[in-house]
Amino acid sequence: MNYIGSKFSLLNFLQEGIETTVNGLRGGTLLDIFAGTGAIGRHFKARGYHIVANDIQYYSYCMNRALVGINSTPKFSHLLDSISTASLSLFDDPVDLVLGHLNGLEGIEGFVYENYCPGGTENDTHPRQYYTDANGKRCDAIRTRLNEWRGSGLIDDDEFFYLLASLIDAVDKVANTASVYGAFLKHIKKTAQKSLTLQRLEIVEGRKECDVYNEDGLTLVGETSCDILYMDPPYNQRQYCANYHVLETIARYDSPALRGVTGLRPYQDQKSKWCAKREVACEFEKVVAATSAKHVFLSYSSEGLMARDVVLDIMTKYGEPRLMTKDYGRFRADVDGDNRVYKADRVEEYLFCLTKG
Repeated sequence: MNYIGSKFSLLNFLQEGIETTVNGLRGGTLLDIFAGTGAIGRHFKARGYHIVANDIQYYSYCMNRALVGINSTPKFSHLLDSISTASLSLFDDPVDLVLGHLNGLEGIEGFVYENYCPGGTENDTHPRQYYTDANGKRCDAIRTRLNEWRGSGLIDDDEFFYLLASLIDAVDKVANTASVYGAFLKHIKKTAQKSLTLQRLEIVEGRKECDVYNEDGLTLVGETSCDILYMDPPYNQRQYCANYHVLETIARYDSPALRGVTGLRPYQDQKSKWCAKREVACEFEKVVAATSAKHVFLSYSSEGLMARDVVLDIMTKYGEPRLMTKDYGRFRADVDGDNRVYKADRVEEYLFCLTKG
């Protein structure tokens, strides 16, 4: 996914900072309370850590539930008998068979088509085109089928979240947006014209059972015993619940009452204090104080709401902090014709490292 704040391209930098700080704790429990798309959890799971991943956004929970919470590729043993029309051979891959079946479904006019596509909203006060009509219908067909399979017991939770995560990833690739869902584009861009197609997700094989939550981060921190706390919070005033509201609705498929030009779902219970300049420093200190972790890490930006010295001053109350920095390219919401004026093309990525006394 093209995700604001994704740390995928910074994994080596973060690994170096974390592992030189924890000094031999490899394999311990790492709590990632702003897990996003799961890049950190997957990376450190592959390195032998026990991961506890959390995010207040449900679509993010779904991604982490699959990419971090599953230890082996699903077999779909109960499902295959009900969808296969020909006998299976030893060479047939269960995942490919299931994905092929879902990709071949005929589209239906469900919630996504009726609320996020030109055809479904043409008579509305605010017509929307987040997806083409064809892709909206395909999304509805697949999402409906997943609920049917889960409800009838044909797939277990691991299999359900594996397929749902694949759908979330696939619909994001064909969204007619400038990367985030705060607005849709006036014309259907080339990538949005492609057909929605589910792809395999590569699972990190693991022996340790990793835990994935969809809770408020501060609450979870106080309840979870861990060796390492890693935080990658929002760093500006843009709320993720508004930026990715369409993915949230597809993940939940709960038919919410939408409002406004962009079709926002209600999100008051998901607003983050980390996006409020007056509250962020207090919220950060609450988390540092509440955690049982000896080692605390904060990924942040030089353009964040908290100044570097504010973070260091708070950390100093609890131990010895150090700061690692890396020059980093700015996230641009629309690489194909962004007309906004930016202060600079590069920003500094911060990794604040604290060993609590």
